[in-house]
Amino acid sequence: MTIAPDRRVIRFALLPLLLAGTVCGPFEVSAQSDTATAAQDMFAGVTVRMPDAFYDPPAQVPDTPGALLRSEPLRNIRLPAGMRGWRILYTTTVNDITRATAVATVVAPIDPPAGPRPLITWEHGTTGLQQRCMPSLISAPTLGIPALDQIVRAGWVIVATDYSFAEKGGPHPYLIGEGEARAALDSVRAARQMSELTLEARTVVWGHSQGGHSALWTGIVAPRYAPEIEIAGVAAIAPATNLRNILAMNQGIDKRLGPYVALAYSRFYPDITFEQAVRPEALPAARGIAGLCGFLPAEEPLRAAALTATFEGPALATRSSAALSARLAQNSPDHPIPAPVVIAQGAEDDVVPPAVTASYVEERCAAGQRLEYWTFARLDHGMVQPGSKLEEPLIAWTAARFANEPPPKGCTRKSL
Repeated sequence: MTIAPDRRVIRFALLPLLLAGTVCGPFEVSAQSDTATAAQDMFAGVTVRMPDAFYDPPAQVPDTPGALLRSEPLRNIRLPAGMRGWRILYTTTVNDITRATAVATVVAPIDPPAGPRPLITWEHGTTGLQQRCMPSLISAPTLGIPALDQIVRAGWVIVATDYSFAEKGGPHPYLIGEGEARAALDSVRAARQMSELTLEARTVVWGHSQGGHSALWTGIVAPRYAPEIEIAGVAAIAPATNLRNILAMNQGIDKRLGPYVALAYSRFYPDITFEQAVRPEALPAARGIAGLCGFLPAEEPLRAAALTATFEGPALATRSSAALSARLAQNSPDHPIPAPVVIAQGAEDDVVPPAVTASYVEERCAAGQRLEYWTFARLDHGMVQPGSKLEEPLIAWTAARFANEPPPKGCTRKSL
């Protein structure tokens, strides 16, 4: 029997907007929509290269996480006007027993104001599990980071991790909060060792979708893992919060990204195997999907969409695997975050359902977490695209954090 693929999965394939998408995939729009046209324009001329020797760790890797191993200026890539950039290789850890390395992209104004510069730690959305799928390998590595022109004018620096790799190729710790957060925090440590830059002690963390999940976990993990890094604020945009609920409410996303979860969890959790984490009828397709990138080369998301059409139902065996269900729950970012937090959610998002985010906010507020919750009418999961009405309040909120202005007390809500 031929099974029609979920239309959201097709959209994922037709609009592979890497960093603009994801826990769960890019813009939820039809291929004929204005957003689709803007997306195609944004990706026009973007190319991808394979990892070169820069990505290979040296023979002797320091035990200390956050050590800068190498750095080089970016060449033959597309950056916003007024910016220059580098790529850096550094040490990190996935957990207390798993060492890894990671690559990050660092971008800074060409002519910054005098003095140490504030740092934005950017955590990107889903692009795939393998190193060849990572943002530092595309010809426009800042694609998907909101408000770039405003960042240049403010004189801020950005460090954008690819996340970490315990072995060449991958997988990275996908939707594993501890591993994601450690890679981000160690990118800050490494960026501070660059001779070309002088950075402040403070950073504001931004993340979208998978990166929103990672940003929240960065706020959770920082006081324990990297107490010398002052997290001035955490901005989580359309974040993956309650992973089980997101997957349960969006079967198309489970079919497409569930194989990523299964492979990453089976690599880093001893009680998870890929075969047990995936439903038997989905296994052949899931093995293929897990190795494909989510954006470029362009044929890979199309192949993934075709594979999702070969089985009915979700990919993940969440109902039958108690271990998988427990690990998904473990990775919900439901721990205190000392830093100021803002959560931004588009009301039209059908990738990360607004109801899931609203429920998460209610739970965290009831637990005493101080946060701001912004909801945006008529915005979908692609709310980080250039010119979005997210940009102005996000920049103002970030500037206030760098200026040490006190955030609102308790939980506040705002419709924008």
